[in-house]
Amino acid sequence: MSRRHLIPLACALAALVSAGAGVVASLHWQGWDTSALVRMHDTLPVSKLALHDDPTFRLRHKSGFYDGAYFYAIARDPLATGQAHHLLGEAPYYWGHPGYGWLAWLASAGGRPGAVPDALLAVGLLSIFVAGAAASVLARILGWSPWGGLVVALNPGLVFAVYSDTSESLGAALLLLGLAAYAGGRRRAAVGLLAALCFVKEPLVLVPLAIASWELWRTRRPPLVAAAVVPAVLWWLYLRIHLGAFPFGQGSERLTAPLVGWKRALVDAASQSWSSGIDTAQLGEAAVALIIVVALAILVVGIYALRLRSVVAPAYLAIAVLYACITPNGVQYPKDLIRELALVLTLLPFVLAARVTPAEPASARKYPRARLPSRRRSES
Repeated sequence: MSRRHLIPLACALAALVSAGAGVVASLHWQGWDTSALVRMHDTLPVSKLALHDDPTFRLRHKSGFYDGAYFYAIARDPLATGQAHHLLGEAPYYWGHPGYGWLAWLASAGGRPGAVPDALLAVGLLSIFVAGAAASVLARILGWSPWGGLVVALNPGLVFAVYSDTSESLGAALLLLGLAAYAGGRRRAAVGLLAALCFVKEPLVLVPLAIASWELWRTRRPPLVAAAVVPAVLWWLYLRIHLGAFPFGQGSERLTAPLVGWKRALVDAASQSWSSGIDTAQLGEAAVALIIVVALAILVVGIYALRLRSVVAPAYLAIAVLYACITPNGVQYPKDLIRELALVLTLLPFVLAARVTPAEPASARKYPRARLPSRRRSES
């Protein structure tokens, strides 16, 4: 095997080991029962379905519950035609981003109850493995060291997602694969991968739309990447007809005005840091520094990304703008901050490290760059 292939493999294995360590540490305290990683609370109606079909299923009775329960429900009821979707409030919202649950359904041989927790974990581990390799390939294409793929192994949000049965590692894998395919000139593959990305989280439709806008500005040719949003739009139309509502706009506090959530989170975290409770005060103290530094990093790199040096830049800007509107709960607590911002923090170093011109060499051969009036080629 050549060095060109060994480094992506090494980055993939590093990501797998990093996430695997978190899985082992978590399961050690749960009798090695993977159903515990779903973190399903006993107050959720879907927990009755889980216990009925698998009496050994481990439920949470106090704190520590998370989004894995919703992906478990999707894996049991992928098209929202069975029982599980009736047991969750805001079903159109949860089924609006079914990608992780769908893959778990496939991996569990059609949603077999006892196999779904194992399948959710397997999809997460495979996703972070693929993300590590894809990051290395993308780094090489952009003129950075292929060891840049280690950013996946070192991203705490992606590691957290694997042992918490959430979809960020899958989103990172599809996003990095899609960007690598586009930058490498494989446009059809890029469209397919970005279409799959749109099923991981609804707001990620902004990524192919941003790339399409960049492509139109750069080449003055039809932005075919925009077609990646069509399958997701059709799925949302199905949910509107079948469940009576579109997935977006469900519930409360999904998004805020730009930066309002960050400001509120910082104020609340600072107040929390002066709490008389030791644990609460320590969470607040940590959150204040994290909120300030992460917000500043995203902002500074966003300004740098306006140079639009590579296809990563519009993707980064789309996600950064989205998370400028995040709610206070999404950033006030460290575990949510690292998870919610995992994708934008994954792309951040690629924006800084890209050494290519606005039209990547492979794609430029087919779609030459439009002339930029005020920028010399040597400065690109």
